[in-house]
Formats: sequence, C-alpha cells, structure tokens
Amino acid sequence: MQKVFIITGANRGLGKAFADILIQNENHFVISISRSQSDEQKTYEPENFYFLKSDLSENTLEKNIQVLKGLIANQDIYFINNASIIEPITKIEHLDENAIDKTISVNIKSTMLITKYLLRNFSNHKLSFVNISSGAANRAISNWSLYCASKAFVKMFFDVAESEYEQHRFFNIDPGVMDTNMQKSIRENDFPDSSNFKNLQEEGKLKSPKDVALEILNTVL
Repeated sequence: MQKVFIITGANRGLGKAFADILIQNENHFVISISRSQSDEQKTYEPENFYFLKSDLSENTLEKNIQVLKGLIANQDIYFINNASIIEPITKIEHLDENAIDKTISVNIKSTMLITKYLLRNFSNHKLSFVNISSGAANRAISNWSLYCASKAFVKMFFDVAESEYEQHRFFNIDPGVMDTNMQKSIRENDFPDSSNFKNLQEEGKLKSPKDVALEILNTVL
C-alpha cells in the first residue's frame, strides 16, 4: 500500500533530503508544502510528488491544505513537520511585532493547523506525526528567544496530542546540528554562543541533511 508523506519546507535542507530519499520508492507519494520547488523536484513524476505552494507566514494555509482531501485515499499518512525559521537572532528588547507574528505563523501555527486538519479528516487512517525539534526546545540560548520558545511550544503540543490520540504515533526528534542554510545564517549572526557554532563548522562536525534524513526515516517507518 502506498504511503503518503506531507513535508513542510521540502524545498531545501533537511526537508529536501527527506523528499529526495522518499521519492525513490514508487510506493511513496510525497506532498511538499513549501514556497518553491528545487530543480530536482520539478522533474518528479506527478504519480509520486505533489507541490502545494504555500507560504507558511501568510494566512492562507488552512484554505490551501483543503486540497489534501483529493490527494489522499486509503493510505498511511506521515506528516513531517520540518519548516521553521530562526531569525531574527536578537535580544528580546529588539524584537518587533512582524518578526513575532512571522515566527509564530511558520514555527507554530502552521504545525497546529496541519495536525488539526489531519486528525479531523483522516482519523481512520494510520497517522504518524514527526516533529523535527531542536536542542533549543530544551535549552535557553541567548538571542534565540523566538526560536527556542517556538520549538518548546511545538514539542509540548505534540506531547499533548500523543496523550489525546493514542491510536496514532507522535515523534519529537532532535536532528542535531546539520550543514544547512540555517546553520550558515547562525554563523553570520553575532550572539553570545556564536563561536560554538562556528567551531562546529570549522571542525567538520556538522551532519549532512541526507544522513540525518535517513536516520530519522529508519526510526519512523
């Protein structure tokens, strides 16, 4: 039976790695909820890949995801909650309302809306919810207030969901530090812990998104 994988932020980094690996199995159908597609994804066959163009920072997601009803039949469903933003990296006193709203929309609200939608409309399916968490969900990092708080929020949201829906599976997975654009952005910012992240890159200690994606998929499949 074909498995459906709904991935947010699948156009780059870890999300792209998930999509590129999963698409190699003809029994997998990948739904990318992203602002754009990678060049490889533009060549994928429609029988195995669907691009749902959506900017998670805008208030259009709830309307956009209605299309899922027509894409999913009697299949196991995996929601990989991957998309998140870390910027602005700054002290709390410098945060502005737009930045707060954007982080909440991308990192929190989109996750809640997709999770709610799947539980409400596909409760008779085998559902697996995979939250790509972070060490920042459990550790306070100076200048990362929005990112740390949003990661902690979603982790607890999934924990509560697991207590309410014991028939489904919920995972909070910390992938560790990877070689992605997010890490590049972190290294370009000045904050108290920045030297530690620069050292990880200089010492070759960043994981590849592909290796991390394979490790996570081996856990949840």
